[in-house]
Amino acid sequence: MASLSCPTATLKPREERRIQRGHLWCYRNEFSLVPELEDGDIFDVYASNSRFTGRAFYQARGGICGRILSFHQSSIDRDFFKKRLRNAEELRRKLFPGSTLYRWIHGESDGLPGLIIDRYDSALSIQTSCAFYQKHQPLLEEILLSWPGISFLSFSFRDSRSEAGETLESFQVELKGLKLGLSLSSTQKTGLFLDQRENWPLVEPFASGARVLDAFCYHGLWGLHAARAGASSVTCIDTSQAALDQAKENARLNELDQQCVFLREKVENHLQDSGLYDVIILDPPAFAKSRKQQRAAFALYENINVSALKKLAPGGMLISCSCSHFLDNTLFEEMLKRAARRAASQLQLLMMRGAAPDHPVLTAMPETAYLKCAVLRMT
Repeated sequence: MASLSCPTATLKPREERRIQRGHLWCYRNEFSLVPELEDGDIFDVYASNSRFTGRAFYQARGGICGRILSFHQSSIDRDFFKKRLRNAEELRRKLFPGSTLYRWIHGESDGLPGLIIDRYDSALSIQTSCAFYQKHQPLLEEILLSWPGISFLSFSFRDSRSEAGETLESFQVELKGLKLGLSLSSTQKTGLFLDQRENWPLVEPFASGARVLDAFCYHGLWGLHAARAGASSVTCIDTSQAALDQAKENARLNELDQQCVFLREKVENHLQDSGLYDVIILDPPAFAKSRKQQRAAFALYENINVSALKKLAPGGMLISCSCSHFLDNTLFEEMLKRAARRAASQLQLLMMRGAAPDHPVLTAMPETAYLKCAVLRMT
């Protein structure tokens, strides 16, 4: 809990302007004076003219020194967390009436920077790399386990995991009419990649009778949507055996396993040796996790898209995605243009989509808009 009085840090002249416009990150090189703080401590940010700018928590590592929690000098306590959680929940109820499967907290966009909470009915998957939330973990667990309908928490902090509430090894959820198995103790990230929930059905109009490749398939959601829409065959590829095992189980649960093949190999290797596909989905992990990796990531995305285009049948469809926020829309579209030129392909861009609305974008922070999903047709 934070008292009304906090340690203070002073920004250099004019460095407060971006924060006053609503950006929630304070970079280390923007401060002229930072007190001695422990990782996760709460402190107040002041402009060089001694005007209060925001209440933040301290990060000891990386370029971000502080993440703004409030633009007021209010206590960061039980009421603070409950209000943020309640506001976020009200939005999701309007977005997905009758459903309790959604991203509940999307970090900065929901006023809890650096915190992700995905809800799977009675289970929550919580992820953060910020010591602030680890310090407040007992309070968060108390609040969340007393929340109506919640009985299990999986808390992931950096490289460690912990659980609270009822014992829950594995369970099933239903999304977009598909039955899906899930085990939060062993899954990647926060479980399902819910940011694509509105994009998976985009494959369906093109899938009937088609040969489909679901590359970087994870739990196979793209492929399952294609199979359900009548694909003649669906090849699902990933390097994670655990992900493939779950994808295979998901296909069995939905009686789609006869149409699907699951292969553990690198997508690049498969595309070298495979035949043609009518539909190819590329949904790789983030190739650029920092700005320094942007150029190398651009090349990786370009190369994998070139390889895919060379294996696309005439008139075929390519759904190409990137979850690297350091590769913005402009760079992503430029990458697609270059890939098309290299593959000697003429492409029509049918639509460009982002993340589902339970992953809202904070307009003052373009960094919160990270997902790109392009639906393209080869002419």
